[in-house]
Amino acid sequence: MTIPIQQSTDANAKAAAARLAQLKQQLTFTPSSMSLQAPTDMANERAAAKFDILTMAHFWAGGERDYRLLQQAFKLIKVDPELVVQPPRNILELSRSEAREFTMGQIYRAVQLLKDPVIKSQEGLPEAIFMALTQYSESYSMRIGVHKALFRNVLLMLGSDEQRDTWLPAVDNYEILGCFAMTELGHSSALRDIETTATYDQSTDEFVIHSPTITSTKWWIGMAGQSATHTMVIAQTYINGKHVGHNWFIVQLRDRATGELMPNVQAGDIGHKVGRSGLDNGWIQFQKVRTPRTNMLARWTQLDRDGTYTPAPSPALMYATLIPERVMLVANTLGMITQAVTIATRYGVVRRQGHRNQQIMDYQSHYGKLVPAIAFSYMVRSAITTMDERFKILTAGGNMDPVVYINHMSEMHAISACMKGLTGWYGTDILETCRRACGGHAYSAYNAIGQIIDDWGVLTTGGGDNVVMLQQTAKILIHQLKQKIEDDEYPELLFKSSTHYIKHAKDYLASPVWNVRDVRSCVQDLSLIEHCLYAILVKRLNSIRLALDNGASQEDLLLESVRVAEMHAAVFLYADALTKFDHWNASLKDQDSANMLRRMTSLWGFHVLLTYSDQGFKEGYLTAEQVKGVEREYLQSCKALRNQVIGLTDAWAYPDFVLKAPIAKYDGNIYEAYFDTLLMAPGSTGVPSYHKTYIKPLTDAN
Repeated sequence: MTIPIQQSTDANAKAAAARLAQLKQQLTFTPSSMSLQAPTDMANERAAAKFDILTMAHFWAGGERDYRLLQQAFKLIKVDPELVVQPPRNILELSRSEAREFTMGQIYRAVQLLKDPVIKSQEGLPEAIFMALTQYSESYSMRIGVHKALFRNVLLMLGSDEQRDTWLPAVDNYEILGCFAMTELGHSSALRDIETTATYDQSTDEFVIHSPTITSTKWWIGMAGQSATHTMVIAQTYINGKHVGHNWFIVQLRDRATGELMPNVQAGDIGHKVGRSGLDNGWIQFQKVRTPRTNMLARWTQLDRDGTYTPAPSPALMYATLIPERVMLVANTLGMITQAVTIATRYGVVRRQGHRNQQIMDYQSHYGKLVPAIAFSYMVRSAITTMDERFKILTAGGNMDPVVYINHMSEMHAISACMKGLTGWYGTDILETCRRACGGHAYSAYNAIGQIIDDWGVLTTGGGDNVVMLQQTAKILIHQLKQKIEDDEYPELLFKSSTHYIKHAKDYLASPVWNVRDVRSCVQDLSLIEHCLYAILVKRLNSIRLALDNGASQEDLLLESVRVAEMHAAVFLYADALTKFDHWNASLKDQDSANMLRRMTSLWGFHVLLTYSDQGFKEGYLTAEQVKGVEREYLQSCKALRNQVIGLTDAWAYPDFVLKAPIAKYDGNIYEAYFDTLLMAPGSTGVPSYHKTYIKPLTDAN
């Protein structure tokens, strides 16, 4: 049976419109010159784009077909009250309990739609609906992501063929809801130190999963608070009294019919968080919970009935799922950054302020911060595609070759870890820039930037603290440099490594200074910036290597190492984009769009060189005059792209209902939209309920 698309009831829609009309009749809504000018300003900015916005939108979406399907999905979900909160209600006003329930309702409704024959018959549409919903709600994105990208991914990568055949149908049909029990109260994601144990009981052919201490409590586990029926648990494994390392286990948490916790499982909701109120993060304690031996994931490890245990070829295989998790988090950050930048950019071109009543986007303090953020977003979008393609080579759809995977894991771990660190930290700066760029209006919850910032916070620690992630990348870089310099060895991979410049380390070390006298020449030859950045990286990594060899500790050099690893990620973004956009790209169809991507690549190169110029200055590789020249070209590039900001952010194709911010209306008519939003808010006008109790006794003594 075809499930109909739900519509907002006519009664609700008419009641909201009538209420708004009644309130507006009581007010003076005379248009001002500023409110009349705003739509004109927006239209002029859009017309100033020196490229075809739709072509760029196709590129951003991954192709014309993907763009069309996503727009179809947006239209479908927009009018469905089970998927999108309808006026006069506002998703930004939901309480914690309302957000938890609504988000689970979104999952329920989405599953219904994805099973609908009409939707299933349109290739790519189910995936587009999923993507549209993740852009509308971070809570939905993370809640469904825990099930699809974490629970399912562990099963796909670490489960045997038999286990995948047994469990995947129920997972894909949402007959079970899964979560990912890795982090613990006392150890977070420091897997070496986790305390949860799994002890094999040969007499019953079961594992006994146990939380021996309060700090072994699984903590921050998404979906565990209220909804997950099953979990993937990583635990210290003991067989025949011997510790054999880490393994993953499928454990049932709740009865699928009643929702009650299974015997000896204790779990609850973490409670109120700073953001993502619709995600039921929870805690779990296992009091000697029994799970069958066959529930230990057995693609790389094996335990026979008689207790014979065969370990994985490498312990690293047990952590394979952490790499795609970090790539997923990078993609998640991109979605949040681009929404905030779109809001700030649209507001910046319609808001006028100053002695000449100019658009605030014309101030260098605006375009000088927001234009690089736009360029950064395009760089990250490109890099995510590259990382996805490379990871697919390793995983081969779940049929990993352990030798290939182990040989490439160091590279994939290094780039995913430092990319998470860079996007997390620079993204934080971008969000704060967007908040300040909108002045006092960003302090209003109705303009969404505050909610994005609240939802953002977890991304700098979730999936691994950024300092730790960058430190791990630095160790890999220094190790590879040491191998190259001392033994002339460098790992050969199936793709171009992010560390490929280390192959030429000796040449870079032999170059004492950057031999570019006129920085303007870099605009024409972007490789000059690339090789400068590579030389700086090699020199800084070598300085750290020598310091370690001379007795300095890792702790003594922690901040220097983190800084270099962060730079490595920024340079990877530049090099990846340079490979794709320095010359004609056939996927872009028109030269104007190709030229625009090259200009943004150039801007990002100058941004990286300026941001990390201190690293080059430390090594004596850059002079003060060169740094001044880089800064001059950088600011000129920002100014030259000032009039392209609306076209470039329009290409991200966020509908107004996804952005949720009246000051970011596509047509530029922001002031009336903002006022309407406030008027529809509960209790925005009239006498408050507490007047009689607390106000009247003070103001009306008689």
